[in-house]
Amino acid sequence: MTATDNRIRVAGTLLAAIIFGEVVALGVDGPFLATIAAAVELVGGLVILALLWPSTAFWRRLAVPLGLGLLAWAWIASPGWFAVDPFGRQWSAPDLLPQASARFLGGLALMTAAAAIGWRRGGVRLTVDRWLLFGLINIAIALAFRHYDPNAVWGIDKGDLRERFTGTFLNANSAACYFAVLAVLAAGRGFSLALDRSMSAPLIIHIVAPIALLGGIGACAITGSRTALLVMLIALALLAWQFGRLWLRRQRGAVRGLIVGAGIIGVLVVVFGLLGDATFDRVADIQGDWVERTELWNLYSRLVATAPLGYGPGGLDDAALHGFASIHEAHIAWFVHSTHNIVLSLLITGGYPYLAIMALLVVALFFPYFRRAHRLREPVVVALVAALGVMVVCASTDVALDMPALASAAAVLAGLVWGRASRFVEEAAEDQAGMRLLTNASAGEPATSPSA
Repeated sequence: MTATDNRIRVAGTLLAAIIFGEVVALGVDGPFLATIAAAVELVGGLVILALLWPSTAFWRRLAVPLGLGLLAWAWIASPGWFAVDPFGRQWSAPDLLPQASARFLGGLALMTAAAAIGWRRGGVRLTVDRWLLFGLINIAIALAFRHYDPNAVWGIDKGDLRERFTGTFLNANSAACYFAVLAVLAAGRGFSLALDRSMSAPLIIHIVAPIALLGGIGACAITGSRTALLVMLIALALLAWQFGRLWLRRQRGAVRGLIVGAGIIGVLVVVFGLLGDATFDRVADIQGDWVERTELWNLYSRLVATAPLGYGPGGLDDAALHGFASIHEAHIAWFVHSTHNIVLSLLITGGYPYLAIMALLVVALFFPYFRRAHRLREPVVVALVAALGVMVVCASTDVALDMPALASAAAVLAGLVWGRASRFVEEAAEDQAGMRLLTNASAGEPATSPSA
């Protein structure tokens, strides 16, 4: 093992450990924990970048996403830079700007560090391996909490969610999103192990991947989160459709494939039969919950229309308290501290400019994968994209990405995808340049010509 391999191993472990620490610490929900987490993210991200010391080519390709990220941060932080804001923003909680600014920079540091790891060969697989290991530890801790005191996490009462499994969060739906992501990543890593025999992996990873898959599915099922469970099953089905069929075609005999496939389906049926009651019991409440959710969205949409430049970080509660149009709205929303929709959350925080910048950032991060690296079909990378899809769907109807730990996890996953896809594009460009050089040389054209 070379010194470079050791640095990648340390970097991937550190990155996964930061996410694990945040998830275990109640999702770092709240200003105090989130500020500490932001400091850890900034330091950890800088340490990873110092370990890997990315090349000039890396920074050249990352310039657009990183520039957009800094622009989004500037939009959030800039009201504190002026005595009178030049854009006329009158945000509700200016005292929270330093903390929100630090959180955003911390997430940006993690995204950049993840991109640097994804840029390195084997970095994505190694980081996902560590993610699965830490994920199993998290499930063990959460089940211990459930056994000894199902009404609290770290001694903090769960309030109205005492009867639901919340993992190491205080919110069941956030926990479900995390477990769903764990299951999807485990499935992708499992297919990678099954399909790519040329890449050796430690025996422990061959053991951890299937356990993390079943553990993630089971933990997600007992949270009672309907959206997370449904979207997780869809993501797993898509992965199985794309890579499971390829695995079956590679089997020498159809009988072996059928036996393994039937065994997997049987295990999943048993898991849902034993653990899925918490979710299935809540299916009957869908209509009532949907009506209440749409009423919340109507309230927050009205607030957005009133302030197109947003209310600033932490401004939702104050804006809602001043925006209730009826006693009924106050009754259903006074205790709600999230818009339960990622688009509305961005609009409430920074208005339409912030939403536009963040949308451009997402496009810039995934452009190398969807537009140029279309031949990149590594199971782990596809699983990363699917896991991000799970998070976005969960964030469209619930609090997922409003939870700091899950927002940081999403930044890491996006950075890994960008890093691997961009390195793939870079290598393809280098191969094309090499082929042109050989073609020109064989044609007798000087190597110093413009086409070389």
